[in-house]
Amino acid sequence: MRRANPSVIARHPVNELDLTIRIEWDGDTKNWVTYVPELNNISTFGQTELEALDNTAEMIMGFIEASERQGLRLPLSERELAKIRSALAGY
Repeated sequence: MRRANPSVIARHPVNELDLTIRIEWDGDTKNWVTYVPELNNISTFGQTELEALDNTAEMIMGFIEASERQGLRLPLSERELAKIRSALAGY
C-alpha cells in the first residue's frame, strides 16, 4: 500500500483547515483519493497527491457554496467557514 507524502500534505492550504482530510491510494484506478468526513464524506481524486488535494480544496468550496445556495445547514461554525474561505480563497 502506498502512503501519502506528509510533506505534500503539510504544505497544502487544506492542511490549515479544521477538517479531516483523509487521503489514500487506490491501486485499481491508480489515483489518490480524498475524503472529508465532516462534510458528508465528500470525495474526489487526482493522479498525484497534489492534484488530489487541489481538487479537494475546490470540492470543499463548491460544497459550501452549493449548500448555502440551497439553504442547507452546514455542520460548521461561522468561524470555521471564515477560516476555510480565507485558506482556500484561490480555489
